[in-house]
Amino acid sequence: MQIPQSRGLKMSDTENIHASTSDKAETVKKRIVFYFSGYDPRGASHYHKLYSAESAIQASINGLDLDVGKRCRVHPLAHAWNVVCQQSGTQTDYQFLRWDDIIRKHWSRNEWQLFKAILPSYREFLKANWFWRVYKVSWTSALTAAYPIIVFVGLLFISALLAVLAIVVTVQSGAPWWVGGMVGLLLFYGGVKLGRWLDEHMHSYWQLRTHCAMQKWSYGGMPELDERMDDFAAYMVEKIRSSEADEVLLVGHSAGTILGVTLVAKMLQLEPGLGKLGPDFAFVSLANCLPLVTFLPGANALRDDLGRIASDRFAEWFDFSARRDGACVSVGDLVAMAGVAREEGAALKPRRVPVSIVKMFPPETYARIKKDLFRVHFQYIMGADLLTDYDYFAITAGPVKLAKRYADWV
Repeated sequence: MQIPQSRGLKMSDTENIHASTSDKAETVKKRIVFYFSGYDPRGASHYHKLYSAESAIQASINGLDLDVGKRCRVHPLAHAWNVVCQQSGTQTDYQFLRWDDIIRKHWSRNEWQLFKAILPSYREFLKANWFWRVYKVSWTSALTAAYPIIVFVGLLFISALLAVLAIVVTVQSGAPWWVGGMVGLLLFYGGVKLGRWLDEHMHSYWQLRTHCAMQKWSYGGMPELDERMDDFAAYMVEKIRSSEADEVLLVGHSAGTILGVTLVAKMLQLEPGLGKLGPDFAFVSLANCLPLVTFLPGANALRDDLGRIASDRFAEWFDFSARRDGACVSVGDLVAMAGVAREEGAALKPRRVPVSIVKMFPPETYARIKKDLFRVHFQYIMGADLLTDYDYFAITAGPVKLAKRYADWV
């Protein structure tokens, strides 16, 4: 198999092991990864199985023999598993930060609950001219964001309209009204079932739930999540202070990139020397969807957090987003487009490394994968068939530090 070469990663990870061992400042013996999921009710068990299975798939192309240990609960807020790179001896303490319980509490379980959640949230999106602002940055992201609400509201409206028409036609034809009522109920139920079928294939209602939850949180409507974020920050800082890690990564995926910004800001308040006095520290955002919130006028707290991170001189921030992934925003300056100013002399953050999903697979495989938008959105934490610049398992468990791996990207 031919491995594509590119400017960010010039060799396989087995070659990197030997090339970098002479410089201890660029290698990792111990690492901590804090993983913060997107708006996903599935918990640590799911993500542990996913990491174990997908790292084994990726091993066939990156050459890393990773031993993924058992999952255990290490704290009320976290489950963890140990990952050992057999070639280099690198040990990674991979910690899954739990907020799935809060997600399940706010998860709309039927169309009526989802409709009630949509009304206040999408009123704010429309007032902020949100769709147009996203469209000016990325039309594919705007289309992906608009599709779920159009399908949901459109199906409900058409189903209700057909139900009413069925009753009217039945009554006018001289048949008993209850016959029309039964037909109308069947038509409405059919529309609901069609929407659920589409959701199973497109996960559009999942996206609606995410949008509503993030808007609600950013406007102060989820105090239990704010409290959890404070607890996360305190736990993570204490963990870092007591560790002997060479590198610490906070990985946020999807909606986790939004909350990850606030997490880093809270950590910097508790430990202003984060990334300077102890181990190297970096925020790793995967499939970022920050404009989902930063484009809202009421999200001032998040924009303040964004400015704090952008102006910090030691904590790194790398963003990995794919153009093919319409559920994220892969282009533009995330800080500037939010209307946040950097301090003079501050380094440009985040360093954006594009993820090319099309290069991860042979053409026939990619042709199938690209049709599954949900799979595309999760490809960042999954294995591939071909080696590219982006390798999640080398980043989180390999011997090379993140800053060294992407030193050429600015």
